Amino acid sequence: MSSFAGLSFARPEALLLLAVLIPVTVYLSRTGLVNLRPSARRVSLALRIVIVTLLVLALSGMSVVQATGRLSVVFLLDRSDSVGAQQRALQSEYLRQAMQDMREGDGAGVIMFGADALVDRPVLPDRSAPDLTSVPVTTYTNVAEAIRLGLAITPADTARRLVLLSDGMENVGSAEWAARLAAAHGVQVDVVPLTTQSGPEVWLDSLQAPASVHEGERVQLQVSVYSSTDTTATLTLFMNGEVLNSQIVQLVPGPNTFVQALPPARPGFHSYAAQVVPPAGTDTYYQNNRYSAYSLVLGKPRLLVVEGHQGEAQALRNALSPAIDMDIISAHDLPPDAKQLAGYDGVVLVNVPASSVPPRALESLQIIVRDLGKGLIVVGGDESYAAGGYARTPLEEMLPVSLSIPSKLDIPAVAMVLVLDRSGSMSAAHNFAGVQKIELAKEAAYQAAVQLNPQDYIGVITFDYQAGWVVQLQPATDVNSLAAHIRTITAGGGTNIYAGLSPAVDALVNNKAKRKHIVLLTDGISEGGDYESLLAKMAANAITLSTVAVGTDADTNFLQWLAAGGKGQFYYTEDGGSLAQIFAHETHFAARAYIIEHEFTPERTSPSPVLEGLGGLPALRGYVGTSPKPTGQVALVSDQGDPILAHWQYGLGRVVAWTSDAKGQWAKNWVLWDGFPQFWAQAVRWATGAQTATILQPRVELEGGVAHITADATTPQGTYLNDLSAHAVVVGPSHMTSTVELRQTAAGRYEGRFPATEEGAYLVQVRASGQHTGNIAHTLGVVVPYSPEYRGVGTDHGLLTRIAALTGGRVLTLDQARAAFDHNLPPVMSQIDLWPLLVLMAVLLLPLDVGVRRVAVSRRDLRHAVAWLRGKLGLDLRPAPATQSASTPQIAALFTARERSRQLVRPQPEAAPPPRPDPATPNPPALHPWARDLQLQGRMERPSSGNTTGGTSMQSPPARQTTAPTQAAHQQPDEPGAADSLAARLRRAREQRR
Repeated sequence: MSSFAGLSFARPEALLLLAVLIPVTVYLSRTGLVNLRPSARRVSLALRIVIVTLLVLALSGMSVVQATGRLSVVFLLDRSDSVGAQQRALQSEYLRQAMQDMREGDGAGVIMFGADALVDRPVLPDRSAPDLTSVPVTTYTNVAEAIRLGLAITPADTARRLVLLSDGMENVGSAEWAARLAAAHGVQVDVVPLTTQSGPEVWLDSLQAPASVHEGERVQLQVSVYSSTDTTATLTLFMNGEVLNSQIVQLVPGPNTFVQALPPARPGFHSYAAQVVPPAGTDTYYQNNRYSAYSLVLGKPRLLVVEGHQGEAQALRNALSPAIDMDIISAHDLPPDAKQLAGYDGVVLVNVPASSVPPRALESLQIIVRDLGKGLIVVGGDESYAAGGYARTPLEEMLPVSLSIPSKLDIPAVAMVLVLDRSGSMSAAHNFAGVQKIELAKEAAYQAAVQLNPQDYIGVITFDYQAGWVVQLQPATDVNSLAAHIRTITAGGGTNIYAGLSPAVDALVNNKAKRKHIVLLTDGISEGGDYESLLAKMAANAITLSTVAVGTDADTNFLQWLAAGGKGQFYYTEDGGSLAQIFAHETHFAARAYIIEHEFTPERTSPSPVLEGLGGLPALRGYVGTSPKPTGQVALVSDQGDPILAHWQYGLGRVVAWTSDAKGQWAKNWVLWDGFPQFWAQAVRWATGAQTATILQPRVELEGGVAHITADATTPQGTYLNDLSAHAVVVGPSHMTSTVELRQTAAGRYEGRFPATEEGAYLVQVRASGQHTGNIAHTLGVVVPYSPEYRGVGTDHGLLTRIAALTGGRVLTLDQARAAFDHNLPPVMSQIDLWPLLVLMAVLLLPLDVGVRRVAVSRRDLRHAVAWLRGKLGLDLRPAPATQSASTPQIAALFTARERSRQLVRPQPEAAPPPRPDPATPNPPALHPWARDLQLQGRMERPSSGNTTGGTSMQSPPARQTTAPTQAAHQQPDEPGAADSLAARLRRAREQRR
């Protein structure tokens, strides 16, 4: 289906080189090939001219232009949620019918699209309808992406057509822009509108709330509900996840607006949501029945104070309450959502053990400090830092101090052995949850191991009638390996507590840890044993023992006696649900080896903004041992050089670590010190100082799944701030953070984009810094509602018609499937580059040119080569000897001589023995047949030498003399012409052979 249309040259000016290079080649060949025979010289010159011509043609970009009538069609199938199952079935049927009319040489491809576009089938000549298997994201409609991908997969050397089957309800990208791109590439776009069946629909069109208000201002929410029919619905408003108001409202066709006034809210971020629930049968999409909004209430700096035990933060509250608003909560109430924590300028942890914090709360705390620039202050106590199980948690990474003590690394701080009952009764389920007690014990053992530091030691023993090590006493470094061993524990057998305690005591006796502890868990009554001797051995080696009784069948009196003798604690639980907390508490109890208690006065090591203006410092009575991190700034140390006060920059935020407490246990003198309020106020001010008063005016606009950030930076006098280094930190609904660079696009304006296709609330903190401005920041919230895909149904005929008009396409119907392969497009001119072939030919001719100049080949060599080849192939193309009439005696004599010479080299038949040689005549030497031919020619030339006297110069072997030479010797003088002509020819032949 392609025809030759001519030649094309990409660089025709290169052809001018032929006018220069060919004469130069002729001149160089004339001077450089003088030693060659004329024929070889002519061949070499011709080869050089051909090579030069080929290279110049390749340099000029020579190509063959062809006109092709082949057609490539790509079908773009809309698979978004606005296209129902019936329309998808019609798409498949349309595709099947269209493929039946595809001609030989044509190609067809399929692209399925929604929010993205996927190639379900590349352009192939196969006429069979493909199985549609691709699954794009269906929550948006991106027609532009489908057109761009269709342009990318259609071959450029064929006529190209895209067939779009869609409802045209575009909500991402610009299909008209993509259509103009297709027109620029000469690609036609035909459209097939899909008519959707619009049923009853109720959706929330908007929820409007002020982006920011000052403390004390009233907030007013405005809700817009759209309905396609008269109906009623239940409208519910939420604030921070709690129900504000719920009522039944009457809806009319079209928009319905409702206003709700709210009382003044406390400073911070507040989320609002509206939900509408229509009656059954009056709604199509449930995705559009909820809408969210955000407001920021501005006020005084706010702190969230989290205390491990009630009353531990009272001294801090008394010191800071006049200048700072604070909320005091227990560790169990720490919000796990970063958006709730983002309403505070900083968070203070007061002797909070990690095990008492809800899951994900520490991850959220890390996000707001690292990514949003909030402040964090960690106040010590007997259940904080290493003693509080901070190891392997986000707190360990955030702190400016390490949880280990380098000066004592050669001695493990804690060695703990868990002795677990694995008797048959442990397989019983606890309470009504259906989980076996042995499974709860395994989880508790793992949680205890996790809270130890890597330099601590952990071991696990299980017992029934007898005991065995599940985890030998070893450093608690590889938690995953410990968990794998703990998971192998199964229940079965009796109960022998002494068998489990004895190896645990023996292992701890040989360990060098500062604190050695055993935790015993059982749910039954044990056999006897020498417990008095065992307790005495434990007391002699400073080994403590705590016991845990599970269920009513446990021997509680005996276990209380063991705990008292082991100087530990006794726990009782009926269902086993609290085992994880009990084991975590025991880990903290064992980790008291990190607690250092004696009176000392902290020493300053470096200037610190926290200590500015403070004179002499009072004494402390204890702290939790830690060591400084390389980049942390240590301001106060103990008499042993351990950090007491340290701080650093962590991401965008700041963290302060105070390893003593803030109550009367260790810091009694500090609480009574008149500099106590100033000390903590400066610590809070430094930690939250990263939240600088902003001069940024950021805003976020949503468009087609993309959030556009615009930030205007001006001074209070209205002067634009230029050349700032600006970026935005975005925290998504799933707590994933990303950084967006903001580029300056105008005077004082900085812009950036980030994808916002996930529904929910986003926190966006815009930060900028300059030479004269320092760090400036502003945090705002933005809510991504449901996708516009669910905002009503219908078909956008206007958009589809404009796409077809921009590309010269057609508006087709579902009945015109075979029109997809109409060959009504202009033929496409394609080019085939010839330069690779031209260069290859030049390269192949180059060795031939070298061979002509270096190797001499004569016609005789060619004849012998042909003869050799005939012999190898078994071919003899020589004509059979014919009877020739001797027109003259001389010719007859020559024929007779030739036949005689052939007989000399032919083998004789075996029946005829060779003649006996004449003794009087010596045997002539053996000659090559060529030489015999030459000798014979020399003999035949002698009669024509002018000797008419019949002299004796003519000699021949007597034994082989025949009548033909005799006749030639007596040639008559009146017939010299024929002999002279033959002699001349023979001489020329001899010269040629030489």
